[in-house]
Amino acid sequence: MMGSMDGTFFGIASNMDNFIDTSTKLSHDRYEVYVNGDFVGQKTLLSTREDVTSVNEFLHTQGHKDFLTNLDGDHYHIRTNKKERELKHALQLYLNSR
Repeated sequence: MMGSMDGTFFGIASNMDNFIDTSTKLSHDRYEVYVNGDFVGQKTLLSTREDVTSVNEFLHTQGHKDFLTNLDGDHYHIRTNKKERELKHALQLYLNSR
């Protein structure tokens, strides 16, 4: 089962609110972010209210709408067929500035 190309999750993790328990966070959670299989950087969650989907929100503000995401453990996979290089560059800047 796959989601639409609007940055939503596909597969079993279609509703992340049911899977993330932020009340027991002991330290900063960190996710490795990949675009089309290439490692782009690490996303560190700095507060209990933040989750890895803030990457999607950032990409949407940058005009990227055509991508799929999948969370596999601590690996956040993004797949796109459009503007891959621009999306990777924007993500690198975002992930390295935090």
